[in-house]
Amino acid sequence: MDFAQLFSVAQLANALALASLLTILASGLALIFGLRDVMNFGHGALYMVGAYLGYSVGHQLSFWAALVIVPLILAAVGVAFELAVLRPLQKRSHMDVALVTFGLALIIGPLVHKIWGTAPLSVEPPAVLAGSVSVLGTMYPVYRLFLIAIGFGTCLALAGWLKFTRVGMHTRAVSQQPHVARMMGVNTDRLSLLVVCMGTGFAGLAGVLAGPYLSVDPGMGATILISCLIVVVIGGLGSIGGAIAAAFVYGFIQVIGTVLFPSLAVLAPYLLLFFVLLWRPQGFGRGRVS
Repeated sequence: MDFAQLFSVAQLANALALASLLTILASGLALIFGLRDVMNFGHGALYMVGAYLGYSVGHQLSFWAALVIVPLILAAVGVAFELAVLRPLQKRSHMDVALVTFGLALIIGPLVHKIWGTAPLSVEPPAVLAGSVSVLGTMYPVYRLFLIAIGFGTCLALAGWLKFTRVGMHTRAVSQQPHVARMMGVNTDRLSLLVVCMGTGFAGLAGVLAGPYLSVDPGMGATILISCLIVVVIGGLGSIGGAIAAAFVYGFIQVIGTVLFPSLAVLAPYLLLFFVLLWRPQGFGRGRVS
């Protein structure tokens, strides 16, 4: 295998790894927007909290324990978020609620700094995921392959839940026709609580997975939120399938752009957003929670 083939295999895998992380995080954001019609600007801060909690739980117990415990903790945070913020403000304007979520992100940041400090923290993958393996003749980190598998698994599980379960079908119905769904007897408050918990739980899961892949630092929430918002807008606001497709396109554009045009790589996602909105303003998706 020549150098070009080695290069392409490695970059393809890198793009898939980045896309997998963005898919998990963007799916949670799209779920909340699709049902609640609210853009949660605190999503990046919750992801950061998940990463720091993953660091602490991983040191006290194990990475595998963190992978289970932290999403559950963030799901519990979702209960408080739904009952204390979204539900009392559901009759206020979208801008009011969005500003409140942004304010929560500004509060969470200093709290994280107070508890864990401001120095970046390093998280090692578990022993079974350490090292590299050969992929089509190219040595590639095992942990990134694990991240890709988790990303694809999450996509399949979420798609199956939305399409084949009763609650998933109710979620799609409420996101598209909330008044009709209520008339048909769907308990929208209980459904909203479940979806918000899932969305924040996904943020926690993405945070734990990001630790060994990237690093745990105070600026990670703001950085990933911008990428996540671009993915959700390109995918179509509230569309899960669109967000997944946009995450993979974003991953390839970001990784390939970094290699081919390093000086312009930072602009690549914004150019992608610009051209997609010109070509298809509604994004890739076919509708909310689709």
